[in-house]
Amino acid sequence: MTVDTLPSITSSLSPDEREWQLIIDAVDPRIRLIVAKTVEERAPEGVEFFYTTLLNHPEASPFLSNQIVNDHLHSALLKWCLSLFSALAPDLSSLIATQRRIGLVHARIRVPLHVVMHGARLLKSTLRQSLFDSALSSKDLSTAINYVENMMDLAIETMSREFVRDLQKEIETDEAYRLITLGQDVTLEREVQRAALLDWGHKILLSICCNAPPPLPLLESSGFGLWLNHKGSLLFPNTSGIEHIRTAIRRIDHVLVPSLALETPPAATRIHELQAQIEEIRFLMDDLFKESEALESGRDPLTCTLNRRFLPTIMAREVAQSIRRQVPFSILMIDIDHFKAINDRYGHTGGDAVLRQVAEKLVASCRTSDFIFRYGGEEFLVALVETDAQRAFQVAENIRENITQISTQPTGSTSSVTASIGVAHFEGHPDYTHLIEDADRALYYAKARGRNCTVIATPNLDSLPRY
Repeated sequence: MTVDTLPSITSSLSPDEREWQLIIDAVDPRIRLIVAKTVEERAPEGVEFFYTTLLNHPEASPFLSNQIVNDHLHSALLKWCLSLFSALAPDLSSLIATQRRIGLVHARIRVPLHVVMHGARLLKSTLRQSLFDSALSSKDLSTAINYVENMMDLAIETMSREFVRDLQKEIETDEAYRLITLGQDVTLEREVQRAALLDWGHKILLSICCNAPPPLPLLESSGFGLWLNHKGSLLFPNTSGIEHIRTAIRRIDHVLVPSLALETPPAATRIHELQAQIEEIRFLMDDLFKESEALESGRDPLTCTLNRRFLPTIMAREVAQSIRRQVPFSILMIDIDHFKAINDRYGHTGGDAVLRQVAEKLVASCRTSDFIFRYGGEEFLVALVETDAQRAFQVAENIRENITQISTQPTGSTSSVTASIGVAHFEGHPDYTHLIEDADRALYYAKARGRNCTVIATPNLDSLPRY
C-alpha cells in the first residue's frame, strides 16, 4: 500500500479511527501474527508482574487488593491485551469503544491517571523485553516494538481522554450542586433571566421597527446570552436543553437578525419566526429551571429522596470507603409492582401518592446514615452503609412488608401495593456500576419469580429459591 492510497481508504473514518488504522496498516500481517503469539504466551506473566508491582505502589494500593485483582482485574487486563494485539486486524469502532469504556471505569473508581500510566509503562516494558527475547531479525524486531508501543500509547491516550472528560463532568456537577446548596435562589434567578430575555426581545423589535443602523444587538452578547454562556452553563452542565437554547440563539443571531437588518420593511414572517424562537428559548429555559429546582438540596421534588444525578459521587465515595476501611456495603434496588396498573386505575395523582408513601416507608425503615435515591419512575435505590448481605436482606424484607401496608384507596380499606427488591453486597470490584448491575439482576429475578419478594444477588441466581 502506498502513501498516496491512504487518504482515500481512511477518508470515511473518524479522526480516532483513522489514527488507529494508520498504525495497523503500517504493520505487515506476519508481524501482527508474531506479536499476537508473543502476547498470548507472555501476557499472563506480564499481567502478574503488572499487578504485583501496583499492589506495592503507595498510590495504587488504596484502589487494589489481592482479592480484587484475583477476582476481577487479572482476567480483564489479560483479555484487554489479547484483544488489543489480536492476529486479525481489530474492528476499529469496537477497539475505540473498549478504550473509552476503560477510561470511564478509571474515572469512576477515582484511580489517579498517573497510576494508570505507570502500569501501562510496566506492561509495555514486559512486552518489549519478550520481543527482544524472540528470534526476530533486527528489522522485524524494530517494526514489532514500534507496533506494540504505538498501540499501547494510543490506547492509553484514548482512555485518558475519556477519563478527563468524565472527571470534568463530575467536577461541573459537583460545582453546580455546591452553588445550589450554598443557597442559590433558583426561583429569583429564573425571573431575572426571563426579564433579560424579554428585554432583549423588546430592544431588537424596537431597533427593527425604528430602522436602527447596524449592527443590531445580538442575543449572545446580551445580558441573557452572557448569563447563559457563563453562569447558566455551570448551573445546567451537560444538559440537552442548554444545547437546544444555544442552537436557537445561533439561528437568531446568524440567520434571523441579519435577514431582518437587510429587509425594509422587515417581512412579517421573519418577525413571527423571531418571536417563536424567543418563546422556544423561554420554554426551554423554564424546563431547565424546573430541573434545577428539583435538584435543590439534591432532592427529588415528589418524594424528597435524593436525586439520581448525585448517585455517582456518593456511590464512588462509599465504595472507596468500603475498600479503604474494610467495612461492608450493600445496596437495594426496589421496584413497585404493577405501578402502571396503579396509574391506569387511579390516575397519576394516585400514582404520585403511592410514590410518596413508598418513600416515607423507606425513610422510616432506614438509618439516617443511609442514602435513599429515586432511581427511576417507580424505582428506588437504597445505599446501606456498613451493612453486610444478611442485614441488608433483613432491611429489604422490612421495607417490603411495610410497603404492603400502603393503600391505594382513599378510605384505606384495601392494600394492593407491593414491591420487588434486589439486594447486592459489595464484593470488592472498585467500579460501583457492577454493584448496581448485581442489584438490578437480583431485582429482575424477584420480578420473574412472582414479584413481592426479595432476592440476593449471587453468581447462581437461577438456582435461588423464592423468599
